[in-house]
Amino acid sequence: MAISLGSDSKWKKSELFQSIQNSIKHYVSDNKKIPIIILDEIHLLKNDNFTELQIITNFNIDSEDPAVFILVGQPHIRERLYSPVHQSFNQRITLKFNLTPLTQQETQDYIQHHIQLAGGQQHLFDQNAINVLYKNSNGTPRIINTLALKTMTLGAIEKKETLTEEDVYKASKEM
Repeated sequence: MAISLGSDSKWKKSELFQSIQNSIKHYVSDNKKIPIIILDEIHLLKNDNFTELQIITNFNIDSEDPAVFILVGQPHIRERLYSPVHQSFNQRITLKFNLTPLTQQETQDYIQHHIQLAGGQQHLFDQNAINVLYKNSNGTPRIINTLALKTMTLGAIEKKETLTEEDVYKASKEM
């Protein structure tokens, strides 16, 4: 984080944390903008990392917030944040959002939208294929993407114009 903010790397954690905070403060004062720092795969952090992140985000004993931190992770991060060891860190989180799985109709719309963005034909997947994509992905966008791409790849190899549930099943076996 220090290097990404243009700060010098330090050997002592306390100096490193201070350096990160100073870099954020300087960014705000120099650019008159509030930085947004996105931390992805937050569920992979160790407990000590949450404590470190809590220290880094503690500006003047929480009297100022010169940056917005967005923490992104898998759903099980909620349970970790609600545990007693992370209670104080969890209380610092201003807004929490949970992305729920897509419904079957949303899955269909999602697939059609992405095909349209890519310039593909409107009904590349028949309705049964869409149903199987939904069933196999449980409405999780990342799985939908992976399975649909794998299905389209296999369909392209076989020079198919329309993809069926059988094509989705074949693709799911290769995942």
